[in-house]
Amino acid sequence: MKKILALFIIVLPVALAGINVELDLGHLEFLRDEFDIEGSVEAGYWIYADRQPDGSYRHAQAPGEGVTCVDDVARAAILYLRLFEKSAEESHYLKAREALDFLLAMQDVDGDFFNFIFADGKINRNGPTSRKGGNWWTARGLWALSTGAWVLSQRDPSYSMELARASHKAFRVLLNYERDGLIQGYTDISSVALLGAVELYRISNDLEVLNFIKRCSGSLRSKLITDNDSIFRGLVDENAPQENVPHWHGWGSRQLEALAMTALALEDDEMLGLAADAFKDGAMLLLSAGPVYSLSGFVQLFPQIAYAAEAAISTGYTLFSITNDREIATITALLGSWFIGLNSLGQSMIGPNGEGYDGMEFSHINRNAGAESTISMLLSLERLSRLPDEYEKYFSGTIELLTPAKVIEAEAMRTGLSEVDTFQGTEISGNAALKVSGVFSLRESVALPPVPYSAFAGVGNVQTGPVSFTLRLGESRSEVTLSIARNSIFKVGGITGTGQDSTLTLGGKVGSGSFDLDQLVFLPDLIALYIPESDETLVLNHRAVPGYEEGMTALPGRIVSTERKIVQVPTVAVDLIENLDQVHLDLRALFDNDGLATADERKSSNFDNPQGIFGASYPAQELEKSLIDGRLEISGVEFAITTKGRDNMRLTGQAVTFVPEVFSRICILGSANHGDYTGQAMLVYEDGTTQNISVSFSDWCGGPSMGEDIAFTFPSRYDNTGNIERIKCMLYYRCIETLDRPLKTIVFPQIPNVHIFAITLRRK
Repeated sequence: MKKILALFIIVLPVALAGINVELDLGHLEFLRDEFDIEGSVEAGYWIYADRQPDGSYRHAQAPGEGVTCVDDVARAAILYLRLFEKSAEESHYLKAREALDFLLAMQDVDGDFFNFIFADGKINRNGPTSRKGGNWWTARGLWALSTGAWVLSQRDPSYSMELARASHKAFRVLLNYERDGLIQGYTDISSVALLGAVELYRISNDLEVLNFIKRCSGSLRSKLITDNDSIFRGLVDENAPQENVPHWHGWGSRQLEALAMTALALEDDEMLGLAADAFKDGAMLLLSAGPVYSLSGFVQLFPQIAYAAEAAISTGYTLFSITNDREIATITALLGSWFIGLNSLGQSMIGPNGEGYDGMEFSHINRNAGAESTISMLLSLERLSRLPDEYEKYFSGTIELLTPAKVIEAEAMRTGLSEVDTFQGTEISGNAALKVSGVFSLRESVALPPVPYSAFAGVGNVQTGPVSFTLRLGESRSEVTLSIARNSIFKVGGITGTGQDSTLTLGGKVGSGSFDLDQLVFLPDLIALYIPESDETLVLNHRAVPGYEEGMTALPGRIVSTERKIVQVPTVAVDLIENLDQVHLDLRALFDNDGLATADERKSSNFDNPQGIFGASYPAQELEKSLIDGRLEISGVEFAITTKGRDNMRLTGQAVTFVPEVFSRICILGSANHGDYTGQAMLVYEDGTTQNISVSFSDWCGGPSMGEDIAFTFPSRYDNTGNIERIKCMLYYRCIETLDRPLKTIVFPQIPNVHIFAITLRRK
């Protein structure tokens, strides 16, 4: 262990002059506020911040929970302690101390913590996310207080001792909830408790703390998944003790970080090696798919959140600081690049004033920016700033992932004559799955790069014996017969991508009974990333893929290419439907979404779920009561509306042309799903003049916040299974004056979360 400790001491000073990363604390300061906690004024951070149409933010509470919480303030304390440790700036010390004071104020006399306070300053003592009971906030409180006791031991010895005493009390609370070395029996919360215990042991040398560290780290090691054929390889099982299939979530997964710190404390080279190897293995998933939300019986890719990214980045930095492993540092920087564009949307997850956005969904970013997301982002950047500057080229939003993971929803595949039925549900991916029996052959067109991929199937209910699977793509073919477990993900074979669109076939036979197929997941057996700055491809090969050197290598140029199908955005000539002094654009040829569900369509419509084939929708019958001859009239404007079949278009850059004519204004009927969205369409006039107009719309169930007006209010909506939800939803409209010249074309922006139902032009 002397070797490990020496590395830790040597590496850290080098890392201090590291990657040039700017930490903008502006939004965090906006979230900071003073709260009267039952007579004691303490500084905390608003749990939510909602983005306004003008780009500003307003504080928001968590309904029924409170306005600020121990979970977030503990994160802030660790952030400012790390900043103070690095800079020795008095401002960082003061911010760390006030956060620690908040934690002390929320700690009860028995050492346990309440989590939330309400807006009136009262402590939320009974809510399920706030009450005492050795919960997450107790573990985070322990971690922050014990870290403070260590970091501030020289700056403020008496305060350090106060924090140490409070840490011991919190530690003894958690011991009451220990089961076989794990707090509450789970590895996720235990990892946070273990990090706190390691810090506490640094300052106390308490034998009771040391014994817990040994028990807990041993239990975490026993839950480490090393199966080469498992999608969970390199991860630590987080399932309930009584469950026999693995479960893992990206958020809060600090098990490997805790094992690394434990290895340092216990002088355990073997444990350190296990954690380092596991981190590299798990990175195959996180680099190819992003900071995955969870793995259970299916892969939940979204939402991808800063909290999950931070856990992986902090783990990587901790391991590098101890081992000085170049590959770990590289992976850590690459994981950090998710924040600045190395993600599925190619967009930054950081706002202009230091906002950490609340999450990335399949087709959009949630630009609200609460405490958890903002602090997690800042914690990530702080860790990245300590990596040596030689790794700066791997922290870049211009890096291109050449070998992405691919997730296919089974219900979206072509089933042909297969013995399958599609069914809906709320606890499955995409809200739908296939019940498979007998002989089956499922097909889907995919474009995978020409490298080996491992194929996994996510299944729900299983009522069958062994199932045979045959997987085909191009010249690749694999066959396997397996006994499968319910609510699990298992490997069904391997294929090599063709580098172009090709038909993927999953065939097989169920001897008797059936099983529920939810997803197919394809993970690359190696990771390839193109680095434009150095014109090289970085290859991570941990599966011994032939033709590539094992481990990490850099090869000149772009070594992997995939032909991308060019989607032609349509320019469609549409008819003008006359209606006195108003003209309706006939958009039916462009409609690609069924958002107004009739009674017959309520189980198959899908307004708000671009990932799946079923989703929530408006009840068409409510709107039909207000239609006259298929038209909705609002303040003198009439909109021609279709309520059967496809009734709206998602904005994907389409353009419509029509016979040029002079109009005085254009009115647009629309709404958005999963948040408020702003964008501009372009009006093109016959003389070549252009005019940009707003197509900004608010969330369909959120109320108007983008400057539009309500066209119609629905008292309820259908959920993704066709049942009525008592949630009020709306259609909106906006009208814009046009130029005094013949209009011939409208070009729409690419905002797929915005839906257009109708457009009306008024004649002069």
